[in-house]
Amino acid sequence: MDTATFYAAASALCFTLLGFWWVVVQFRHAELTRDVSARRFTFLVSLHFIVPGLVSLASLLANGPLWRVMFAVAGMTGLGATWVGVFDAGSIRNLLGGMHRAVWLGFPVYALITAVALVPDAVRSGLGVEPLQVEGLLLLVILLVGILLAWFLFTASGESDVPTT
Repeated sequence: MDTATFYAAASALCFTLLGFWWVVVQFRHAELTRDVSARRFTFLVSLHFIVPGLVSLASLLANGPLWRVMFAVAGMTGLGATWVGVFDAGSIRNLLGGMHRAVWLGFPVYALITAVALVPDAVRSGLGVEPLQVEGLLLLVILLVGILLAWFLFTASGESDVPTT
């Protein structure tokens, strides 16, 4: 498998989706930025595109232990952002309904991204695959969660859609 081709395509996809997400934020600006919690959660969704995109670019440049540093930092950044997003979803929780639970997927995935970066030989010897292949698959899960969150936030009924009695 040519990981360079994968990461080149992944970075382009991530930044394209980030641009689309920013358009969604513009469409629903009042709802997605109404309070600090909403802005933090909106930024968390952005990170689901930014982190995989930046790490994909970094993996193309990094050789030796540098890729491990980049993925470990990305994993820890994702863990911190997910922590804030899960416990401080605020008014966004109403828009997402039960889908807000998908954010919890970030914890194990970002933890695995960090673990593979810190101990790549465990993956190589245990699973017989290259660590950058595993990291790529984990980034796809993060990307999928970001896409789902963005879709649900874009299509959710806002408070302005609910008639008052």
